[in-house]
Amino acid sequence: MRVLHYTLGFSPYRSGGLTKYAHDLMVAQIELGHNVTALYPGDMRLFCRKTKIVKVKNIDGIIVYELRNPLPVPLLYGLSKNDAFIDDCVVDEDDFRMFVNKIQPEVLHIHTLMGLPKRIIEIAKECGLKIVYTTHDYFGLCLKVNFINDKGYLCDGASSERCLLCNTKSKGLFFLRLRNSKLLLFFKNILRRIY
Repeated sequence: MRVLHYTLGFSPYRSGGLTKYAHDLMVAQIELGHNVTALYPGDMRLFCRKTKIVKVKNIDGIIVYELRNPLPVPLLYGLSKNDAFIDDCVVDEDDFRMFVNKIQPEVLHIHTLMGLPKRIIEIAKECGLKIVYTTHDYFGLCLKVNFINDKGYLCDGASSERCLLCNTKSKGLFFLRLRNSKLLLFFKNILRRIY
């Protein structure tokens, strides 16, 4: 079987349970003889907003691609301007269709909705891919991903008023662009060597 996984990424760019689980699953699928490709939300450029799919490398037999200029990936930060999840991403539909035609997956396994434009899911469906969604976080329901409110307590439940108040103090789009930039990874690696 040919499987395309949409995940948060790979170490050291991303870490945590979702990243580890998705990686382990992909390695197990390869060991079973499946053809496995991964796509993750990557670098958010400050000026160019159009999405682009770029081959990055192979990791443990997994063919890895990066979705450049995805929707914002808030991780645990939230986002003060939630309309950025709708307006800030211009999907290059031809690029994604060529990508699907090139790797010819039978299944799209989505591990998170973070960074994933809705249009990509629609195109995958139009291309006849079976879609599987494994939820590892609460992103579809909570911009902070974990139902922890702005005061650090367990959320009382999603509502437009509570979510608005909770995310008012969240990080802005510029912070998330910087946080999800490969430039940050470069500086983190330098600091790791120093300390």
